[in-house]
Amino acid sequence: MNIIGIERVVYGVQDLAACGRYLTDWGFVSAGQGEYETAEKTVVRLRAQDDASLPAIRHKSAFFDGSCGREVIWGVDSGDTLSAIAGELSRDRIVTEDAERTLHSQDDAGNAVGFCVTKRVPVVQPPLAFNLVGAPVRINMPADGAAKNMVARPLRINHVVYMAVDGEAAQANARFYQSRLGFKLSDNVGDHGFFMRPGASHDHHNILVEAISPGSFGIQHTAYEFRDLDHIMHRGRHLEEQGWKSHNGPGRHTVGSNLTWYFWTPMGGLMELISDMDYLTDDWKPRFIDPKVAGRPIAWTSRPSSESFRFGVSD
Repeated sequence: MNIIGIERVVYGVQDLAACGRYLTDWGFVSAGQGEYETAEKTVVRLRAQDDASLPAIRHKSAFFDGSCGREVIWGVDSGDTLSAIAGELSRDRIVTEDAERTLHSQDDAGNAVGFCVTKRVPVVQPPLAFNLVGAPVRINMPADGAAKNMVARPLRINHVVYMAVDGEAAQANARFYQSRLGFKLSDNVGDHGFFMRPGASHDHHNILVEAISPGSFGIQHTAYEFRDLDHIMHRGRHLEEQGWKSHNGPGRHTVGSNLTWYFWTPMGGLMELISDMDYLTDDWKPRFIDPKVAGRPIAWTSRPSSESFRFGVSD
């Protein structure tokens, strides 16, 4: 299946105005009608939580207050791929098509999932110049990241993380994405966390299914890719100045290697600023990572420093 990546994330929220302000503070561009675009034209769509067009709420977690992610729409390369997905999934579940020619169905955990032909536009970043010891390349030229007025905006949607009620449920849903939709396993953390990417993606992961806390399920966070650490720091600092609360970061993950900074969102759960994720080919061999040996999935973080801290758990 030539699934490219996440095209759209749909949220049902209690306060549309506050959530719109939050996304604008992130650097998204409003396209009207509750649509907020990245540079690539991948979209976050806001709807009132009681909007009849939304899939049913499927979320249970300590931080749930009525707003949450309701559906993830994956972009595909062509109508032929869309038809193939419809044929595959309709063998054992309901598949519908709306006026936008988007397919809607559910994964094996009951999460609403959809598919459409992609409308994203290419975003190509020029190479960055870093002066290394003994190998200067930026000569007589200030660093781009040193500009106080630089514009840092999200380039594209990168990934979604689903909570599973337990390790067995996480494994079962990961198997659905691999066997039915052609996703590839990138890494397996302790048989309860499954990092995957669709067939046409080279990102280390565009979806993670994991058992974060017993009995929890639904979308835990979505992640949005920025150019580099300077852009993450500029945008994250701006978010804090606007009063939005940081959860963890800045830092760098050990699985996927990406830079990271998490913020709580009025849309429900967390949103993550990321950059510099591992690029994988078919030569990559999935790893089994034992969390008891590897420890917390972070190489470094500025805060919090407590060893008892748990990702995605309300403090």
